[in-house]
Amino acid sequence: MKIYVVTHKPTNYKLPDGYSFMQVNAANNSVFCSLNDALGEDNISLKNPYYCELTAAYWVWKNDKQSKIVGLAHYRRFLTTNRFSASTKNYITAKKAEKLLNKFDFISTKQYKSGCTVKEHLLENVRERDFNILRSVVESTNADYINAFDKVFAGRKSYLLNMFICKKTLWDDYYKWLFTIFTEMEKYVDMTGYSVQEQRLYGFLSERLFTVYVNKNGYKVKSFPTHIVGVSKWQILFEKIGKIFQKR
Repeated sequence: MKIYVVTHKPTNYKLPDGYSFMQVNAANNSVFCSLNDALGEDNISLKNPYYCELTAAYWVWKNDKQSKIVGLAHYRRFLTTNRFSASTKNYITAKKAEKLLNKFDFISTKQYKSGCTVKEHLLENVRERDFNILRSVVESTNADYINAFDKVFAGRKSYLLNMFICKKTLWDDYYKWLFTIFTEMEKYVDMTGYSVQEQRLYGFLSERLFTVYVNKNGYKVKSFPTHIVGVSKWQILFEKIGKIFQKR
C-alpha cells in the first residue's frame, strides 16, 4: 500500500509506514520534495491551480506501476479510526486496508451532509455556467451516468476532499473516467476574471463526481472519520455541540 500525502509546503510531520509526502504544484514552484507531481513526462503539475490535489491523483494513475493499493491524503487531513486522537497509529494501515478491500471497493471519508442540495453547496465556489457545462459533458460522453448525476446533485450527501484508498486497478478506472470528462470540459470553460478560489474548479467538481461514480456503479464504501492535524479533541467536541444547537 502507498498513501500519497499531498502538500504544497515543506513539513516535518512524521508519517506512519506506507505513507509518503508528495509535493503538488511543483512545476510552478521550487521543488522541496523528491516525490512530486512534476516528475516524468506524463504529468499535469502545471494545472495544479485548477486541479488542486488531482495533479497528484493523475500522477499516481499514470506513473505508479508497482503499488497494488493506493490512496490520497492531505498534509493536514488523514483517514483515521479515532478522530479524537492525534496518534498516527489510528491511521489506516496496509494490513487494515487489505482486509477491508476484500469486502469494500473504496475506503473513504464520511459523507458530508449539507443543509442545502449538493448543487447549491457546490455553487458557493463554482459558477453555474461551469456546472451546466459539466452536466452537458457528462450527458454527451457518459449518458448512462446522467440519472445518478442528477440524483446526487439534487440530494444533500456527498463524499468530499478527494481522499480515498482503493486497489490500483480501480483507481485507474476511476481517474480515466474522471479525466475524460474534464479533458472535454476544458474545451468550453473560460476562466477569464476568475478568483483564485473559482479557478480551483476541477478540484471542487471532482469531489462530487466521486459520489456520482460510486453510486452509479454500486460500489461499496467503508467510511472513516477525518483527523485534522493540529485540531484538538475539544475543538471537535465544541464544533459537534455547536452543530446540534444550530439544527434546533
